[in-house]
Amino acid sequence: MVLLFQRKRHISLPRRCLLFGDLAIVLLAQLGALFVRFGWDDGLLYLAENGIAIGISVAVYLLVFYASGMYEPAWNRPARPFDFLPLGATLLATAISALIVFANPGMVLGRGIWLLASGFILAAVYALRALLRHLVRRGHFLKRALLLCDTPDAARELLDILRDGRPCPYRVDGIVPCGSLPATAFDGLRTAKPGAPSDAEPARPVPVAGALGDLDPDFLEAREISSILVAVDDPALAHNLLPRMRGLRYRGFEIQDRLSLTEELRREIPLAHLSEEWLMQSAMNCSVLSIRRTKRILDIAAALIGLVPGLPLMLLAGLLVKLTSRGPMVYRQTRVGLGGRPYTLYKLRTMRADAEASGAVWSASSDSRVTPVGYFLRKWRIDEIPQLFNILKGEMSLVGPRPERPEFTAVLEKAIPFYNERTLVPPGLTGWAQIWFPYASSVEAAARKLQFDLYYVKNMSVLLDATVLLRTFKTILVGLRHEDEFLLQGDERLETLLASLRGPGGAAPAPLSAAENGIDPGPRTP
Repeated sequence: MVLLFQRKRHISLPRRCLLFGDLAIVLLAQLGALFVRFGWDDGLLYLAENGIAIGISVAVYLLVFYASGMYEPAWNRPARPFDFLPLGATLLATAISALIVFANPGMVLGRGIWLLASGFILAAVYALRALLRHLVRRGHFLKRALLLCDTPDAARELLDILRDGRPCPYRVDGIVPCGSLPATAFDGLRTAKPGAPSDAEPARPVPVAGALGDLDPDFLEAREISSILVAVDDPALAHNLLPRMRGLRYRGFEIQDRLSLTEELRREIPLAHLSEEWLMQSAMNCSVLSIRRTKRILDIAAALIGLVPGLPLMLLAGLLVKLTSRGPMVYRQTRVGLGGRPYTLYKLRTMRADAEASGAVWSASSDSRVTPVGYFLRKWRIDEIPQLFNILKGEMSLVGPRPERPEFTAVLEKAIPFYNERTLVPPGLTGWAQIWFPYASSVEAAARKLQFDLYYVKNMSVLLDATVLLRTFKTILVGLRHEDEFLLQGDERLETLLASLRGPGGAAPAPLSAAENGIDPGPRTP
């Protein structure tokens, strides 16, 4: 038993600064370019005639910035000397807004204004992010926190979560031991400097700030502490701490444990700390009925709209599949849907007809079974268009965990705890795990991917669906690397948990396919 605290999702202060800063930048850049180009009097007249075009342009910039991940901590992107993301997002937004505005005869803006504004925006977004990084490294925007732990290992786990490469909103000012171990057992723990990259050498020691008996509002207020981060493994001690934690919470202090902290920083639910009680509490707090009704209406509307351009594109792609490789144009495959019920999924074939002649295997990063046309269809997700019919039939949703094949589900649910929780919501054409995690090729990777699916199940909302759809466009453009090319976050407790479930010898389950990732494993051989 561990302390588990539910908390509502919120937008961090640095992210709000970026969002509203970009809004001001884009709007002021458009107006500034307008007045530089035409002067004050003519500029005001021009603004009155083209205000709608400028408003559309501002909205396009913010949507592209959001979809490209400029407001998400990019822990899965390798560190580079220069961040090209703002450059690419600004150029893409400029092109899209120009296409929308210039294609409409009623909305005309000069090309000089457009180019001048894009230059202002590009320079300002880089300057804003450089300023924010500088302020974070100086300790601004950070919530001062204490760690409440019963063992050094628990404290290290909290520090690892905080050090996972995201811009962390906390500054750890000390540790409060609460177990039977002496305070000297916690000596030597260190945390990264605020704003330091994940691969930087930890440099700042974490001192012991006091004893459990010192942990009262006066003690915390005197040190300007606003958050308590809790990691307690002893069940009896965790139970005894609850009254003290409730008192601090009612006095306005933030209380977070390892699970809620991982949820906030990594956007996933760690399996190692899950329990049936926590999942039940999460289900009781979820407005799933109203959300499902809304999602269903939006799914039908989006599928009908998507089939207008999608149907001719699907027919053209299917013709290319048929002309370039032997086998059917569309294949049908049984997948596990809502509540574990099987259904037939439709996709355009992207692999050779004999792809599984030797049995199902994990997909490789460069799968030789994929045809040249199939590679192109996968790259742009054209092979997924037939699943719009699954959405119309109510078997799938636009957003949700990717559906798995029954034969693999039977193996994975024995190897991974709570695996069937992902079937509590309808499977999706795209999902939270698909935009955050690369193609998996092992049981460990499937377990890690489940943690992202559980985050979606717990936090399912129309806004989260919109986030997934926007980020899916970025995934289509840049792709996701395969697991062996991906910097996986070390999760020793997850590895230990899976090893214990395998039994003596630690033998892994039989090889599986990569259908978990939505990768086409090929049609069944006749």
